[in-house]
Amino acid sequence: MDANNGRVAEVAGEAPDQRLRIVLVEDDDFTRVTLKAALDSYGLDVVATVADAKSAMSAVVDLGAQVGVFDLDLGPGPTGLDVAHGVRRLVPDLGVVILTSYEDPRLFSTSLSQLPRNAAYVVKQSLEDLGFLVEAIRGSRRSNDDEARGAPRVDLTDAQIETLRLLACGLSNSEIARVRVVEVKSVEQTIARTARRLGISSSEQVNQRVALARVFYSLIGSRSGSEGA
Repeated sequence: MDANNGRVAEVAGEAPDQRLRIVLVEDDDFTRVTLKAALDSYGLDVVATVADAKSAMSAVVDLGAQVGVFDLDLGPGPTGLDVAHGVRRLVPDLGVVILTSYEDPRLFSTSLSQLPRNAAYVVKQSLEDLGFLVEAIRGSRRSNDDEARGAPRVDLTDAQIETLRLLACGLSNSEIARVRVVEVKSVEQTIARTARRLGISSSEQVNQRVALARVFYSLIGSRSGSEGA
């Protein structure tokens, strides 16, 4: 028996020949290829790798997938959460795993829908090894409770997160106020509260806006101004 297959069976508590059929939904070509190879090495059966909502719907139904692994940010158009909800309407017992670099889905958008029932939310930066993701994939099939799992949440309000995101994109306070349809004074107060909550002081030695932007990019798994999930 293959060592990886034995490890998967141990994690899942199932016979190693019971291979889950998985559809991987990821818009980045390199990530799709490398993640498929890694999951295959653990004895999972990745039956399709796709990059968009329409292909995901077709693949899950046509190939009899049991689990969908969805990237949160699929570029312009529907998000991974949108696709997961759509596929779930077609295949109600589909296991769902959201794999993303966003520590909190609100960092991507504060208007995102809730996670599908029993879905797992896995943050890429938190993966010590691929076994954790494999366990989440298997767990998405085993879970049968009636409670929806919550996604991780950072200790900020929706308004603070949206302001932080716009600030990190380089918008001025007046521009943020126009986007959020609030007064500039309200934006200033929100930024001050957010900085206090994150332990960022304002001094000659610390550029508060730069420090806040750095925190935002660390929370979305980026070291610079480029976003990604």
